[in-house]
Amino acid sequence: MKINVGDRVSYPDVVVLGQTLIPAGVGMVVDVKADPYGKTSRQIAVVEYQHGQFETFTSALQVVGRID
Repeated sequence: MKINVGDRVSYPDVVVLGQTLIPAGVGMVVDVKADPYGKTSRQIAVVEYQHGQFETFTSALQVVGRID
């Protein structure tokens, strides 16, 4: 499913070197942009969650609701 700005999405844990940086949860997409390095055609979403914002590939997200 295509991810759009304003979608409420669920995301998996963000783990780096065995440490959980961002636990899995639900957030809202505030921006969708192209891969800044131009190596792929994948899109990157900026997700706002309870403690701030982070960027992730849209393929890692699942839409759970829409804000109209």
